[in-house]
Amino acid sequence: MVIEIQKVELNLKEIGRLYPAAVIKYVDGTITQISLEWFDKMANDEIELLHYVICVHYKKSDAAPLFFTYESREELEKEIDFLASVLNG
Repeated sequence: MVIEIQKVELNLKEIGRLYPAAVIKYVDGTITQISLEWFDKMANDEIELLHYVICVHYKKSDAAPLFFTYESREELEKEIDFLASVLNG
């Protein structure tokens, strides 16, 4: 099955992991991605939300992961709902 995220076609047979995340910046300048659950529970004044992403990791370890960026949680959730409807038929 082929799905499309932000006009990029992805073959599900090649994908090992596909998940949403928040990209944050700590006070010390460190930038990393974290789970939405962690962000919802642990975000504080020392953490700056940069954006949300859908992360796509391929089964082949040498293939670079893809990150699709969303400026708001609403945009991210809308895309997740769309993907879920496509995957559930």
